[in-house]
Formats: sequence, C-alpha cells, structure tokens
Amino acid sequence: MRNVILGKTGIKVKAMGFGAMYLPRVSEQESDVIIERALEIGINYFDTASAYQDSEEKLGRVLSRRDNDFVITSRSIACKTSFDAFKKEFEQSFDRLGIKTIDFYGFHAVNMKRELETVMGDPLNFLKEQKGKGRIRHIAITGHNHVTMTEAIKTGEFEMAMFPFNVIEREPLDSLLDTANSLGVATSIMKPLAGGVIESKALSLRFFFDYPVGVVTPGMASVKELEDNFNVFEKMQHLSQAEVRKLQEEVSVLGKEFCRRCSYCMPCEKGIMIPFVHMIHMKCYGKPMDDDVAYTLGLAERMISALENCSECGKCVEKCPYNIPTPERVKELLDILKK
Repeated sequence: MRNVILGKTGIKVKAMGFGAMYLPRVSEQESDVIIERALEIGINYFDTASAYQDSEEKLGRVLSRRDNDFVITSRSIACKTSFDAFKKEFEQSFDRLGIKTIDFYGFHAVNMKRELETVMGDPLNFLKEQKGKGRIRHIAITGHNHVTMTEAIKTGEFEMAMFPFNVIEREPLDSLLDTANSLGVATSIMKPLAGGVIESKALSLRFFFDYPVGVVTPGMASVKELEDNFNVFEKMQHLSQAEVRKLQEEVSVLGKEFCRRCSYCMPCEKGIMIPFVHMIHMKCYGKPMDDDVAYTLGLAERMISALENCSECGKCVEKCPYNIPTPERVKELLDILKK
C-alpha cells in the first residue's frame, strides 16, 4: 500500500488508517486480534477519541506494548462542555492509552462557529502548552461542518483536520480540501463509507483514489473488514466510468435526505440530539435485525424520553440546508425503539 505524508508534519503513514470507533462492539480479545492483524499487515495510523467508549483502552492494550512504530490520534468532545472537563478528558486519554506521547490530539466535533470560538481560547492554549512539554506532537481538529472546518484551518493553528468526505458528502470539494492542501494541513477522512449506509464498500473506498486526500480511516470491527479494506487500498484501482455511474446511482436516493451532521439544526429546545437521530435512523430504519442494528439501537435507548418530548415544531427542518424531515424520523425511530 502506498504511503501518504501528513501535511507539513512530514509524518509518513499508510494511505488507509484504522478507525477505532467500532471497537466497543467487540470483546477485548477480539479487539486484540484485529489490532494485531492491522499492525501485521502494515497499518500504522490509528484514530480514536474519548467519546468512543472503551476504544482508547482497547488500542492501549496492544499499542502500549509496542515501540514507537505507529501514529495515533485522539481528541476530546468535552471542549464544548467546559475547560476543566476538557483537561480531565485529555489526561484520561493518556491513562486509557497507556502511552506517554500522543501524535495528534485535538478537538472533537467542532461544527458551529460558536464552538470554534470556544476552542480557540483556553483549550487551544492548553494544547499548545502540552505540545511544548512534548506530551503531544501536533494539534488537530475534527468536525462535520465543512464551512466551520475551513475557517478553522485558515487560522493556522491546526496541523491536522479530520472531516467526513465520501461519494455522498462531497462538500469538502467546495473549498475545504483545497484550503487544507494549500496550507499544508494534514487531512484525515472520516465516514468514507457514509457511516456504513453505502452497500458498495469497495467502490466507495476506491472513490478516494481520484482525490488529493491524506489518510482515509474507515471504522472497522472485524479482521475480515480490515483485510477487505486493506486489499482495496493495496490494489489502488481507480474507478471506471461505468463504476462511477453505478456508485452514483446507488447513492442518488440516499443523498437527498442524508444528514451531514453539520449541526445547523441544533440546539433543539427539547434536548434532542438531532444528528444522532438521523445516524440511528439511517442505519436501522427498514433494515432487517442483525447484530449491527441491535447494537446501534442499544445506543439509542437512552434517547426515548427526549424523543417522546418532540413537539413537531419544525424549526429543525427550517434550519436544515437539506430540509430533512426530522419530526417524521423521530416518530419512526421511536416506533422502532419501543418495539
């Protein structure tokens, strides 16, 4: 598999990284096997976050025993709660991973302008101090809103940007990707399979071979997923015109009501996490029950009381750039959960 250089940092990693967000689905023993196999076949970039349940611990079980032959990124969503909570979560990442230095550490899910303004204060100064002490090597930022992410990159404060980009979510092509590349900011692509809703996984991954992206980090929770994805990147076969048309036809319906998680709809006055509603709905509604659907619905059970409070005010639909029918999806998700 080819290597990519992560912006001005000069760090060289394989073009496909390992996204750890799905590791909480498997046991520690299964996780050990998957991570060991990833290292064995040459994967050397691992992405995690404090919000991904026990994924940091599971990565730490294996990586903390290794010499420094890998690159790891983690981040905190607590930056949007309070500065003290952010510092606590920062220390927690080190405890969980069991390592002394984290290559890229940053802010998780910075979607709105007000959130960017928040992290640019004490949280950013704190990370600069930690970088000066050698505890982290580079500062990163992640988010789902391409406009906010572009503005973040333009500040010159971040050495890596992580954002969704796939055959459905092409908004980064407007300016985000070009801006990052022109400023030497490393790019890490999340949601390459649009959160798992695209069936043609190999075609979806090959989509990236025609774009100047950095490392692509699909979430994986089995050795088969890992090896299948690895084989796609190892062959690096560009899409034919016929394959492009096939992929576009497959996602044409999805794209019309696909939640980009930009958070323009937030906050909801009833306390509903609207982007999470759409993520659960897309992965579960109308799908046959299997382990993946059952696991996803399990994550959503705690939302039932909030969903029941939906007043169908329609403000979320008005604020959504894609006019997604959120109240309708809230009803449908409630129906699934109660059954």
